[in-house]
Amino acid sequence: MYLKYGPYTHAQNEPAVQIGKRAVFSPRGYRQAVRESWRIVGVLHAASQSSLTAAIAALRSAYSVNGFDLQLYLDDQTTPTDHALISAASLGGTRVTALEFPTGTGAEYSTFRSYSIAVEADFPDTGNNLLDFSETVSFEGSGGPRVIFLDTLDGPPQPQMAQQQTTCRARQQGRAVGLATYPAVAPPIWPAAEMQEHRRLVLRAPRRVAGNLTQFAVEWSYVFESVGPIAGLPNVV
Repeated sequence: MYLKYGPYTHAQNEPAVQIGKRAVFSPRGYRQAVRESWRIVGVLHAASQSSLTAAIAALRSAYSVNGFDLQLYLDDQTTPTDHALISAASLGGTRVTALEFPTGTGAEYSTFRSYSIAVEADFPDTGNNLLDFSETVSFEGSGGPRVIFLDTLDGPPQPQMAQQQTTCRARQQGRAVGLATYPAVAPPIWPAAEMQEHRRLVLRAPRRVAGNLTQFAVEWSYVFESVGPIAGLPNVV
């Protein structure tokens, strides 16, 4: 078997490869990705210390770069196995999280050197695009009278009823974040009472994680006005 990381090929059957997968959950409790982690443990061999130094430098150089495909091949070096971390299919590409030389005793660095490498990648679960959703509704006014206060030349201001009845207002505001695309905007709760000239929609630029875009955020705001009290609850998604 051969293990390849980008242009670098390990010696045949040299490293032992341990592979694990675990779910990554969004704040809403849904699975948003699967994180696949590879632990590569091996021993570099060389005829001399200078040759071993060159082999270590080549290994370090190869794994100093993120974003390469990591794949296990059959003995013909061309037929891929089922075990592969394909960078383009992941969110943000493959990441080298550790390159270590954990052993320093015995004959280490004579003609061999033990190493340990960790590589991981997140593969998005597009079935759960919605990462986060929140919405609030606020109310203003009760429909009762409007009282104004008139300033006087001498003495305290005097209250005076300007209207026997006033309108009631409500505001609906929310925010949603999508993993790979902009999520749908929640509709107005009281469409017949909406003051459409005050409708507000905001699209936030997504975050760039390596070569991929994620966290597509959208915000909305609606204003409502009615001759009677407005009652209702925010959307729950």
